[in-house]
Amino acid sequence: MNIDLSVRIVQNKLQMSNTYGISKGDEQEIRARDKTCVYCGVLMKQYPHASGTTGATIEYFDNNRHLEKKYNVAICCRRCNSSKGTMKLSGWFKTSYCVERKINEDTVAKPVTEFIQSRVDRSRV
Repeated sequence: MNIDLSVRIVQNKLQMSNTYGISKGDEQEIRARDKTCVYCGVLMKQYPHASGTTGATIEYFDNNRHLEKKYNVAICCRRCNSSKGTMKLSGWFKTSYCVERKINEDTVAKPVTEFIQSRVDRSRV
């Protein structure tokens, strides 16, 4: 590996504030936007108090497109993130977890509805 490439790799890692490949700036913007869970609406605990079920976690709407765009990322509570796992939103909304909590495409926060709409728009093309 050449020295220039090694330096760029180190610089990129220093600019990341997490293990998800999200830049510090994008993560700060997303955390500022999402103070409540984008799915259930619970007010989330932030670091260093984020270890419980209402702790803020990074969520990818589409697990197959992690770094495609920062709009694929939001902050949700640990409970919703754990429940969703790697399921697609459409399938997850049908689970007993979502049905019992009335979580669906009509009740989720704007970042989720925008993501859903972007997927619908793409499928029409």
